[in-house]
Amino acid sequence: MLLSPGVVADEAADLIGLINQFRESKQSCEGQEVGPVGPLTPDQTLSGIRLGQDKPLQSMLHQAGYQAAGAQALGFSGPADAETAMGLIEDRYCRALLDPDVADIGIRQEGNTWHIIVAQPLLDENLGDWREAGKAVLARVNEARSVPRSCGDTEYQAAPALQWDAKLAAAALEHSEDMAEQGYFSHTGKDGKQVDSRAAAQDYAFSHIGENIAAGQGAVEQVVQGWLASPGHCSNIMEPGYTEMGAAYALSDDGKGTIVWTQVFGTPLR
Repeated sequence: MLLSPGVVADEAADLIGLINQFRESKQSCEGQEVGPVGPLTPDQTLSGIRLGQDKPLQSMLHQAGYQAAGAQALGFSGPADAETAMGLIEDRYCRALLDPDVADIGIRQEGNTWHIIVAQPLLDENLGDWREAGKAVLARVNEARSVPRSCGDTEYQAAPALQWDAKLAAAALEHSEDMAEQGYFSHTGKDGKQVDSRAAAQDYAFSHIGENIAAGQGAVEQVVQGWLASPGHCSNIMEPGYTEMGAAYALSDDGKGTIVWTQVFGTPLR
């Protein structure tokens, strides 16, 4: 079956969405419970790399201009659509798909042949401190909210811009730092508390509260695009009921310098 370029691109985007849904919850992989892990960001450079050229992956990444701390490549043939492809790879390649260290993904489909590259990008040297980065996240989120958008199977109309809130930012920073320092990735803290408790601890009285988390994305644009490529995270970004937001990142001291992000949405109690 010959697919048009537009259909191929749609199938690749759909597969990224399915992979991100897979990463959102705990999975059984090779007899072990793994996850949840953060969403992967679609990367056009990775999508443009054609595997099977008898070249080392790192060499192809370097030639394409992608600076990676690490990467894995997956190749398979047979499925014509994203749903069938996901059914094949969720068992065969579960370890790579659930790798917590990777944050970017590129998918290239040529007929019934698929090439997937997952990679860990280097940190952006111009990232700035957590508050600068958090406010840059807000700007990107408001750009995303300014136009209608599909989050998985849910359609959203354009939503009003969010305002920065220092209390939500403090709650985001607290959780990012805790995840980075204690080496975990979850909406539930080691103390058992969730985002509602963390916001309340900052004296933020709310009618609605929500949270996105991510790990590994070394730049603001990457982390926001990763959330938008994950249906559940995208829905939080496009939720018209939220009016305020705070965001922050933290770096682990595990020797890898892993970056962890938290984004907290809220609607104050009036």
